[in-house]
Amino acid sequence: MAYFVFHVADLSAYGKSHKAIEVFNSLVRDNSAWGFGQHTANRKAIKSGDYALFYITGYNNQNFVGAARLKSGAYENIDSGKQSIFLDPETLRIDLEDVIIFDQPKPRKAFLSIDWRPAQGGSSKISERDFNVIMGSEPDKLITDDAVAEEEMAYALEKHLEDFIVENWDKIDFGEKISLFEDENGNVGQQYYTEEVGYIYLLAKDKLGNFIVIELKKGRRDDEVIGQVLRYMGWVRKNLCKKGEEVRGLIVVGQRDPKLQYALKEIDNKVSAMVYQVNFKLNKY
Repeated sequence: MAYFVFHVADLSAYGKSHKAIEVFNSLVRDNSAWGFGQHTANRKAIKSGDYALFYITGYNNQNFVGAARLKSGAYENIDSGKQSIFLDPETLRIDLEDVIIFDQPKPRKAFLSIDWRPAQGGSSKISERDFNVIMGSEPDKLITDDAVAEEEMAYALEKHLEDFIVENWDKIDFGEKISLFEDENGNVGQQYYTEEVGYIYLLAKDKLGNFIVIELKKGRRDDEVIGQVLRYMGWVRKNLCKKGEEVRGLIVVGQRDPKLQYALKEIDNKVSAMVYQVNFKLNKY
């Protein structure tokens, strides 16, 4: 059993157009069905018994609006009567059951312990725990101890940095040419979900085809972030690296830290660090 987020966007084809919420209501609410394009991520991975959340995309939306259990995988529907619910006749149909429509949309940013955002591409895989948090069956927890209040503030600020890095990927100087990884199911290396070690913040490949695990420190303690990067690297080496491919880590931090430097010296052939800078300026009103 697996858990996914299906992205709901405005559609326009063959002279017809529909808002995202209209698409959701027509397919999910009224027909207990969903559709994937011929190249949508995870079209071959989903199967009967999996669960999906439906997420309205767009700058002014970014809300979870419902959920369902998949009754089928994605398949070509030759029944012309059923196919008519899709704008594109080549859409792959997914049958749904146990459909839940949320009374009120649930904004993604309202979930404090979920720091990922659904990746572009039509669908993305998530953890069972995060599915349950959004459904309301598990608590949405954040560390609240006074001793780590400063770290939490840094964490909150740096969450915005994640979006900036992804949105400006081609403009950022990583010191080399790297590109986001995309697996065989079309899942891109942004908040890349692994069942065993959680979400990898960014997973990229260099020009030689080697993997780079990129982690943002996000207010965490040095030993925690290094341990996490090494766990991710171990998972990538075991599950993704092909013969001859290597994996290394890159930690992005807001400032140099002597403790982190000591740790990095012991693993300098495996993990490196870069310091980011943010320019902030106030102008007269």
